[in-house]
Amino acid sequence: MRGNCTLLLIACVVLPLVACRTRQRDVPFEEQLQAVALALREGRLEGAAELLAAARARHGNRAAVATWSSVLAEISWRDDDAVREMQAAVRAAVAAGASAAEVAELRGRLGDLLFQAGRWGEAWTALTVAGVAVSPQRAAFATVAAELPSVRQPRGPLLTEQPLLAGDTPEFVCGAGGRQRPFAIDTGTSMTTLGRSFAEELAVAHRVAAGEALDSGGRKLPIEVGVLPQFEIGDVDMGATPVLVVDDAALRLRDLFGGAERVPRGVLGLDLLAAMRLSIDPERASVTLELPRGLPADQSVQCVRVDGRCLAPVTIEGVRFWFVLDTGASHSSLSDAGLARLPDGDARVVPTYRRVRTVGGGTVAVREVRGLVLRCSEARFAGLTLPVVPRGQGGMFPVHGVLGIDLLGRCRLTLDRGRARLVAPS
Repeated sequence: MRGNCTLLLIACVVLPLVACRTRQRDVPFEEQLQAVALALREGRLEGAAELLAAARARHGNRAAVATWSSVLAEISWRDDDAVREMQAAVRAAVAAGASAAEVAELRGRLGDLLFQAGRWGEAWTALTVAGVAVSPQRAAFATVAAELPSVRQPRGPLLTEQPLLAGDTPEFVCGAGGRQRPFAIDTGTSMTTLGRSFAEELAVAHRVAAGEALDSGGRKLPIEVGVLPQFEIGDVDMGATPVLVVDDAALRLRDLFGGAERVPRGVLGLDLLAAMRLSIDPERASVTLELPRGLPADQSVQCVRVDGRCLAPVTIEGVRFWFVLDTGASHSSLSDAGLARLPDGDARVVPTYRRVRTVGGGTVAVREVRGLVLRCSEARFAGLTLPVVPRGQGGMFPVHGVLGIDLLGRCRLTLDRGRARLVAPS
């Protein structure tokens, strides 16, 4: 009797699973990849990884599978894996007889990833090889890569702690071009960025127009890229460093709410911050920089890197949201997508007026939601009022809101290899 029950259980459980797997095998390859893209647009990172693993199991390392694997590795802060997968995508595309335009785009993306990883010698080769998709930005970065060391090699102590300057924005003194100057820590900016007048003062070399980029508010602005001949973050010597150069006014607009009265002339972006472990401690009024070694999974959260922004998972009323971790923003907020995701969000919104900076200037009416409880890592913020303001929407991954310095400044923040830990003061 027990044996018959076991057979019945297998029939009831295993056969439906077999049928499900059969249906999965019947899904066309293009639809499998569309499902991966949909999962990312909905912020389901783990689901996207599972769907891609199923596609790889069936179709091997086809160029499209390797490309999506590179995308997932990049947004998960695994730069070397992203490069390796993109190299595999190029090889697979060439072997499959893909068009010259398709191979050129893959090679161009490979060059982008190598530059982001600080592997500038390889980036120059990838961006200048015949057949690369030429764009103003890629051409500019290839020009700058030729003037940089082969790889980024920070030199200095294993750990350095620097005092934060007084003010609302986390700033500390860095060495640039033989001068000591304050730089702001801006986790919402993709690359270390200088205002034009500051770049001239620090003798940034090899400047070349690089098209347009998106700031943390999703606005397009013209940029140049150049080389800061020598740069020191605290006691760590970064050597020659690529930087973006923007109009001075663009730095004033990087915070939608205006922020501190003293606008920083230079900001440290994720390109350098991701190369080390960063800890901002408001109680000690200091920033600590050290070699990356990772954070325990049970004491931190996995962030994603999309469009040059660091997005951290937060929980509001049991629902997961993705908020930009932005030390350059004075106020936290919800986006329209975040309001739509909030349970009964439309019914809870309250009209209000706040001064919000726009490219044209002026004051706009916004809405807000009150009485929220937000959790991120080990930090809990209760009784929050979050304004709802329009921000740039990434096409590949949702942006539900922003964690600004008004909340981040209440806790100790540590970033290391794409993981974040927020601890409220004891």
